[in-house]
Amino acid sequence: MVAAISAGFYMKRRACYTSGSNDKGEKLRGGRKENVLMIILGAAFFLNIVAINFIHPTIEELVALGYTIFGIGAAFYILSLLTLRRKGVSRIVDSGIYGIVRHPMYLGAIIMFFSHFFLGQNWIVAIGTITAIVCCSLIILSDEDHNLQKYGDDYKRYMKKVPRINFILGIIRLLRKK
Repeated sequence: MVAAISAGFYMKRRACYTSGSNDKGEKLRGGRKENVLMIILGAAFFLNIVAINFIHPTIEELVALGYTIFGIGAAFYILSLLTLRRKGVSRIVDSGIYGIVRHPMYLGAIIMFFSHFFLGQNWIVAIGTITAIVCCSLIILSDEDHNLQKYGDDYKRYMKKVPRINFILGIIRLLRKK
């Protein structure tokens, strides 16, 4: 699962930043900031996995809650990968899970990282988790800028229609639309 999550992030970032151009035909690609954030995110993830496996939690009931939360995050992540695989990344994907939130892959990652609090129950995991969530949030903002450059007004309309990562608001908007 860990390898699949890491590979999924890499594939999404590579596809989004190495393919395509904006409406003016200008080539778009990722910057150093995004690469640094991904490296920090990976290091935080590695730190958490090591700490979770070697420092045993004190409250077993919280571990069960952690696995439940992790499963919810994994569901977002897997749904986003399946949707991207089916729809592609060369255009705005606004259906499936992407019709509910604009960044379901990162939302899934944030939820999975949040589960680490319950799985690890120590300060090392807390530091790694907070770092990873901040990195995910900054990457989301960077992706928003990139998508605005690449897709222009179409992405602005998508931003008005679909919330960034607020899943509950996304469900409410989806139900009101029907």
